[in-house]
Amino acid sequence: MRVYVKLLATYQKYLPPEAEGSTYPLEVEPGTTVEELVATLPIPGRDASVVLVNGRGPQPDQTLREDDVVCLFPAIAGG
Repeated sequence: MRVYVKLLATYQKYLPPEAEGSTYPLEVEPGTTVEELVATLPIPGRDASVVLVNGRGPQPDQTLREDDVVCLFPAIAGG
């Protein structure tokens, strides 16, 4: 099943060569959760990431569907 991963801000340096802009397709097994997908990405400090699926915050243990767009970017602390 194909989903799309979108990496923004400082995460763009982890994009693979086949990425178009900030997005690339990724094949995952049916039933893959958002958490499982994120765990496979080569991004350090994933726990401090903001994760969106199709522009919305995912539910805990949300299962991905064909053509979903999973967007990640670093959380920014302010003061």
